Amino acid sequence: MAQAAGKLSLSEKISYGFGDLASNFVWGMTTSYLLYFYTNVYGLAATAIGTLFLITRILDAVIDPVIGVMIDKTSSRFGKARPFILFLTIPFAIFSVLTFITPDWSEGGKLIYAYLTYLILGILYSGVNLPYGALMPMMTKDPEEKNQLSSFRIMGMAIGAIAVSALTNPLVKWIGGGNDRLGFPVTMGIFTVVAVVMFYVVFLKCKERFSESAEKTKEFNTLTSAKHMFRNQPWVMIALNSLFMFLRIGVVFGVLVYFVQYVLGQPEMIPLYLTLANVANFAGGALAPFVLRRLGKRNGSILALTGAVLLYGVLFFLESSPPFLYLVIFFIANIGIGINSPANFSMLADTVDYHEWKFGHRSEGMLYSAYSFATKFGIAVGGSVVAYALGFAGYDPDAVTPQATDMIRVLFYIGPILLTILQIGCLVLYKLDKEHKQIVQDLDLRTSSVKA
Repeated sequence: MAQAAGKLSLSEKISYGFGDLASNFVWGMTTSYLLYFYTNVYGLAATAIGTLFLITRILDAVIDPVIGVMIDKTSSRFGKARPFILFLTIPFAIFSVLTFITPDWSEGGKLIYAYLTYLILGILYSGVNLPYGALMPMMTKDPEEKNQLSSFRIMGMAIGAIAVSALTNPLVKWIGGGNDRLGFPVTMGIFTVVAVVMFYVVFLKCKERFSESAEKTKEFNTLTSAKHMFRNQPWVMIALNSLFMFLRIGVVFGVLVYFVQYVLGQPEMIPLYLTLANVANFAGGALAPFVLRRLGKRNGSILALTGAVLLYGVLFFLESSPPFLYLVIFFIANIGIGINSPANFSMLADTVDYHEWKFGHRSEGMLYSAYSFATKFGIAVGGSVVAYALGFAGYDPDAVTPQATDMIRVLFYIGPILLTILQIGCLVLYKLDKEHKQIVQDLDLRTSSVKA
């Protein structure tokens, strides 16, 4: 009876959170350390790697809608999303390790190897992570349950990021004994074993209860679904909100190291700031269900993001204050941002219900793939903006000019504040919170009448 009402067990919610925990053990390692690995261990030029990251990330993002269509067209005894997790997790793990292998080839051969392994790794990541994201609205239609699933997902993401930050360097040094060409792939191998186990827990424990029938799956039309997607106004707002959110992430994490070192003059504090940003994300995810239950997903997010904007403005006047005070305000600001992340996942799941109510089909795969495209494009462009802006300001690590410092300050303050304000604007135009309960009731009535 509980399952019919869309209620999930605690073990299923925790198991769902394992998916992002697993993803961050692999993808978090890649995003945090691959640039260093390519330049300092594999011996590739930094400019070549910058171009590699931008090209492969955009190509990878373009492939996401294809994977989304494949999800929507899938009908199997395992469901629509779970088969991808079952069959692509092992290839994803293999290419995670291959990406950190260092064949002794020519400069051109090394670069080709890097392009191929990183591009395939990104495609396989999408092949596992997109179905994982699309799984949530298949598990429940209950908005409170979605909030809790999103919260467990964000906490899993944060724990994975913290674990990678804390464990990678010690493991690489201990395993490699000074040989990073050995330390990095073996460390990644350990992380992937953990990730594979966790993804299979997701497959085994998380059930699809509300996916479409095989008959409706056969009727799926890609072009019609794409047209309907852009007529799904709540989804458009959440996709734009996600784009601005991940643009901000790309800018903030791209410039944070430079800001702490050259503006605050505290290079020894860089690991602490990076860790605190992830811990704040975890804290925001843990607080989100309580905030969103009281205020709603939309209004709770608007309030949390508004608080973050104000606190980022306060930070500008605290640069010469005691470091502890600056750290505390930075931490609280990022808790506010962290509250929006699970709300965003939950609102995205609600747009799937709206899509079914308005157009007669769910299209989880396409809706999630287009969202994923926005997030990957946002991170790629956000990181590139930082690089290009520093280049425009004449940044030289051996002679940092006041112009470069001013640019770093602008990127750290103005970038996140403007992008967060754009997020708030998108959420103001999102009107689904009040309508969603009635939409779910209408869908249940349709289902009951069909069965009758």
